[in-house]
Amino acid sequence: MKKFGMTRRAGVFGTAALMFSALLPAAAATAGPGDPQVVQKISVVNAGGYVFSFKVQYLGKDLKWYTANWKSDEYPVGQTRTTPELGSIGVPNSALAVIPFGSAVAGDSAQANAAVSYKEGSTGVATYTAEGTTYLGFKVVLTE
Repeated sequence: MKKFGMTRRAGVFGTAALMFSALLPAAAATAGPGDPQVVQKISVVNAGGYVFSFKVQYLGKDLKWYTANWKSDEYPVGQTRTTPELGSIGVPNSALAVIPFGSAVAGDSAQANAAVSYKEGSTGVATYTAEGTTYLGFKVVLTE
């Protein structure tokens, strides 16, 4: 039997935990404390020191990430952009998680720190904030 070092085991367990936690929102019949916010749209406020754009990614039942058929325009600090209704840009009701993927023009790109859940007919809007500079502290954070 092949032995794995502590780093390898931690990576395997971390991956398994991430996949399991992604399945939890889909398994929950009702929202409770700690469950992801159920939304129909996503907004991202550009509070970083760069021109910014974002697209929407979702986790399919096959545990693969897909990119929806929409991308914001490039917009400067102090402005906000909001997606159309997520189903209209290709996010299925069966998506396990939905998350913005932000890019600083001529800088870093990253997924946001937390996912939300999409359900057709919901009325919520998740608001994220893009922070930092093009290379230092670049992040996209769920704020409400």
